[in-house]
Amino acid sequence: MQLEERPALLLNQLSALNKPTMSQLMDQTNLTKRQITYDLEKINEWLKDRSLPSIAYKRRTWIEVPDRVIDYAGTKLTGESFIFTEEERLYSIFLFLFIRKEYISSAHLMSLLKVSKNTVIADVKKANEMISPFLVKIHYTRERGYHLKGTELDKRVLLMNHLTKLFQKPSGKKIIDYLVKKAGYELRADYMITLLQSLERDSNLQFVEERLHQFAHFLQFYYIRLLEKKVVRLHPDEIEILKQDHLIETAKQMIHLLELDTVESEIAYLVIQLLGLSLGNASVIQDDYDLLLRICERLVTEFESKACISFEEKNTVVETLYQHLKPAYYRMKYRIPIHNPLLEQIREEHKELYTIVKELLEPVEVLLNISVPEEEVGFITIHFGALLEKPKQIAARKKRALVVCPSGISSSLMVKHQLESLFSEITIDRTMSLQEFKHCQLSNFDLIFSTVQLHTKKRYFLVKPIMTPVEKSTLLNEVYQFLFGTQYEPVTTKEILKIMEGYVNFIDKDGLKQALSQFMFQKRTNVNRRNRPVLSDLITSETIQFAEQLPDWEEAIKEAAQPLLSKGAIESSYIDAMIENVYTMGPYVILGQEIAIPHARPEMGVNQVGMSFLKLEHPVYFLNDDKHPVSLLFCIAAIDNTTHLQALSQLTKLLSNKDNVKRLKTMKSVEEIMELIQEYSKAV
Repeated sequence: MQLEERPALLLNQLSALNKPTMSQLMDQTNLTKRQITYDLEKINEWLKDRSLPSIAYKRRTWIEVPDRVIDYAGTKLTGESFIFTEEERLYSIFLFLFIRKEYISSAHLMSLLKVSKNTVIADVKKANEMISPFLVKIHYTRERGYHLKGTELDKRVLLMNHLTKLFQKPSGKKIIDYLVKKAGYELRADYMITLLQSLERDSNLQFVEERLHQFAHFLQFYYIRLLEKKVVRLHPDEIEILKQDHLIETAKQMIHLLELDTVESEIAYLVIQLLGLSLGNASVIQDDYDLLLRICERLVTEFESKACISFEEKNTVVETLYQHLKPAYYRMKYRIPIHNPLLEQIREEHKELYTIVKELLEPVEVLLNISVPEEEVGFITIHFGALLEKPKQIAARKKRALVVCPSGISSSLMVKHQLESLFSEITIDRTMSLQEFKHCQLSNFDLIFSTVQLHTKKRYFLVKPIMTPVEKSTLLNEVYQFLFGTQYEPVTTKEILKIMEGYVNFIDKDGLKQALSQFMFQKRTNVNRRNRPVLSDLITSETIQFAEQLPDWEEAIKEAAQPLLSKGAIESSYIDAMIENVYTMGPYVILGQEIAIPHARPEMGVNQVGMSFLKLEHPVYFLNDDKHPVSLLFCIAAIDNTTHLQALSQLTKLLSNKDNVKRLKTMKSVEEIMELIQEYSKAV
């Protein structure tokens, strides 16, 4: 009996997971409970044929795979039941041709992919359509068979892209190993990982662990390519610049350890790859003026201005951003791909932040002559998001936990702060990589959370950098059960229907159940947003003022804030703090076009979130400097780092339109202004 594709993929995932619940498995696989149950029955039939123990799943809290099954699945499943999807076939054709060492015909690809000749021909055509933006083509001639056309650099960019995509597939690593063996080469990825870890230790580097494993597989293909004398070409000026980098010695050592010929352009190429792989270290600056560090400082300052917040430990924020941005810069410059599995979720759950970050990065693109992919925008967004949502430490907590996250500093921060927001009884003492986890003294911790599967007998909880309300609810239940033997139970759809049965007659019970489920999910999704006011909630007819002329900018700020003071939203100390901020930090609140958004920290005297608007007929000059005229003042009082962001995002959108600014300057009535405010106040 052959195991079909979907049950085979499910068994792969079950073998890697640590006692998942049925709800976790449904979330991981995007399958229904009925589909999973059907697949488990198929898997157990397949196991019975091989005299292996079955997987128990009925009436159980967790689904646990016997060790004998895990061992067998790891060694036998791929060879016996491996089935390519169409997407995987397209990636595999390119990867196989990249390391070919003999004539490749349609027959070779038919054998490799286990498909017909017509399917091979159709797949090659589809693969060429997919890779055309990379300036690489799969070509066929009678003399050379199937082969690749394009520059070596472009082929390697495409190689990294395909490896990144395959790594997101449940069987991706097994496919890569299969292709290498079919091409007649020895598997060397484990050796490459050991080599990189050795270099990391000896050279005092810090690699992003998740990308390190992908890079190890890339090095396997790279090594094969250099054995075939396929060398990359870089501009001499670029090589000279890269030779000045402190990683040049590490690159030379890599070439030496791989026993490859020393080629200047290849050493420079490895420097590029290492720069894209290792975290930036703000304490190890190569010269007195590191442009990227200055950019990080500017980004943080601009972010504070646009988000109307102030970071308590600004230097730490700059350093952590630098750690992320430095490798990101080299990835973007040299087209090194990165996968962001959270991108759609970030766009949905952090819309306001995503918009702010995207705007912040536009000048950076021009300055550095790079294009910032959406994936990188997403990572920087959750980086700032994690810093904004950091909960205040009220008291020492009883339970100590660690987080294992190999995905980099932004994801680690997001996991840490989400968990601390969920569990008041837990403090996250450490975040660490997989490598650090292997040598960690686990007895010091009460709980372990991880974004990846761990090889440990100690109980741990799988989490995501951004969790849905359903995932949070499931995690709450599991952690409370583990810690206290109790459950955190929200009201379920089933319970509501049971109560209703005694009072109503159902016309469409299934339809009602579905509608309730959708409503409750949406309610949980929006629970953290419902208290985020829109622009028209804050700027109202009571908080809009007009003035002909005022003595100076200090009086303008005082006048602009008066409606908030009158309604008790702020104390007079907050007005003093706004004025002091301008003296201390300069006219950072001025956004151009005679617009200023004065604000200060919440603890300086904010009682409730608020906004007010003052329009002057004649501008005042901030710090008495003719270069800083202001006639439109929007005073903002924020109670925390996030509540005001939706309204602020709408205000930013309104003011980014030059025609709107012109209209504001000519408006004479509250009604006109409120009409414009309403136009931009639709909740997003």
